[in-house]
Formats: sequence, structure tokens, C-alpha cells
Amino acid sequence: MNIPSVIRNLRALLIPFLFILASSVAHGQEKDSIYSKKQLEPGVKKILIDGKFWVWTQKIGDGKINVLLLHGGPGQSHEYFEIFSKYLPKTGITIYYYDQFGSYFSQQPTQQQLADTSIWKVSRYVDEIEQVRKGLKLEKFFIYGHSYGALLALAYSYKYQDHVKGMIFSDMNPFPKDFDQRMSFISKQTDSLLSVTKQFNGLMQNKKQGLAYDQKLYQTAFDSVFTRNFVLRLDTLPDALLRTKAHKNYEVAQKIGPSTFSLNYGAMIPKINVPVLLIRGEYDFIISTEQIKNLNKLFPRAEYYIVPNAGHVCFVDNPTGYFPALIDFIKRNN
Repeated sequence: MNIPSVIRNLRALLIPFLFILASSVAHGQEKDSIYSKKQLEPGVKKILIDGKFWVWTQKIGDGKINVLLLHGGPGQSHEYFEIFSKYLPKTGITIYYYDQFGSYFSQQPTQQQLADTSIWKVSRYVDEIEQVRKGLKLEKFFIYGHSYGALLALAYSYKYQDHVKGMIFSDMNPFPKDFDQRMSFISKQTDSLLSVTKQFNGLMQNKKQGLAYDQKLYQTAFDSVFTRNFVLRLDTLPDALLRTKAHKNYEVAQKIGPSTFSLNYGAMIPKINVPVLLIRGEYDFIISTEQIKNLNKLFPRAEYYIVPNAGHVCFVDNPTGYFPALIDFIKRNN
């Protein structure tokens, strides 16, 4: 099967936000006024990692329950999590934004660091999270990961679970084979949606029959339909998502990508004894309901929740369907 370019090698690079894919920004990202403003906001703390570089964090709220948020990408910023500040702090839950090394609001890598393969590994980022925990003085906390960030949360919870009250694993698939199967299925689903769209019916008939067709038009149409149905089901992007798109560091994403599935997550899962909440959007392209049910059985203490009418960025698609379940899990397991 010839999977379109937006999906091809997605597991290797793990860049799930298709509307962000086109934002190929090099390590020397130009900083805008948003960057300057964020550095000066209340609750911001820069934490030195390995004595070599710093990462940006921000505390929101003053509740006694603490949640550290791990963004996806790789190479994203925390900005698409800003909606969390509207729901969690008012319930007594303090959230911590954190841009991983190389992400927009944290220190950017030098050319020498970009060439250092030891930096761009999931295992190193797991240890970076532990240094962030110490820097924030979080003895016990909930760790939340979305997409690629969920893999970081899983690996961290396995290695450092004495500090973890609970883990939230949102919209990710830890098994490469299952990941690939889901991607292949969604690619076929996208083609099916295009086939029943009058505008593209002829194009899809030609493609199906092996005849010549406008590949550029097909790719544009595929990207649009795929994103609108399985990534984010909104007609327009909220400001936080637009900024996330503008601030993505694609070069960093390329460096981290090959390490995404370098760890044996399957071996870790049975040894994670803290409470776990597995979440997916109803139309999430990375993990299916059947797959999340099977994953749920592998954790000693897990539960799962499906967010209705939502894609991969389900907390933006359907916040009123997402946050009550998240808050309930955190409160019950505090």
C-alpha cells in the first residue's frame, strides 16, 4: 500500500499533528514577542539540565495536587496545553507546563549538540524529566503525557514510579505493530472519505484503477480530510494551536524521532503499579478503541476513557468531554 507522505515514516518521526507538519523550523528559531512575554510570566522557572542547558517550566495554580504535563511532537511546545489552565487549577490541581529541551521556550541546541546522538534519546529525556521534578521540588505528583509525551510519561513512571501518584497516557500507542496497523487503517478510511466526496470522486476512481491522477491535488485533499477527521475535528484552529504550529522545531523532531520506539514499553507496562488512566479521542488516528481496551488489560491498575466526537487532540476538540474524566481520575487517586 502506498501510504501518502503525511503518514509515511510517521512512526519514525512521530509528528502526529498534521497541521504542524509543514512548519519546518531549524534549531536557530527566531524568537517572537510571545517568547519574550512567556519568559516573564508568573510561575516561570528555568531548570538546568546536566549542567549543560536549561528548560522552561511554568507553574499554574496553588492547589496541593500537582500535575506535570509532557507535550507531544517531538519538538512541540507546551502551548496547545494552555486550555488545561481553564479547567484544572480551579479544582485545586496545580499544573506545570514544561518545554522539553530543544522546544521553543527552552534552550535551543547548538550545532554541536544537534550532532550529539546521546542527547536525542527517549531515555535521556526521561532523566531530564527527573531533573525537572527535582527542580520543581515535586516529591509526589501526577504525570500526564499526550501523544509522544505519553511514551515519556510511561518510561518515566516505570523508572521513577516512587515519585508518581498516577499516570495519564493520552492518545498514544506504545506498540509499533499496533501503531502501524492503526495508521494503515486510517489511511484507507481517509481514501474512503475522499471517494464519496463529489469533488474528488473522479480522482479517486483513477487512483483506484491505477490510472493517471493529479498527485498534488490528492495529497492536498488527503492532508485536509485526514487532519479534519482524525487529528482535530474543528473547522478553525484556536490561537494556542496556531502558535504551537508556528513554534514547532522540526529539526529537533527529526533528531528525536528515530528513538521514539527504541525502548521496550511492553516490558515496562506490567511493572507500573501506580494508577493509570488511558485516554483516546473517539476518532484518534493513533490508537483504536479495541487497542486501548487491550492495553488497559496489561497494566496492573488501569482504566480507560473514550472522549466522544474528538480526534487526536481530544482535549481541544471536546474539552467538556475530556476534563471531567481527567479531574475525576486525579482526585480519586490523590
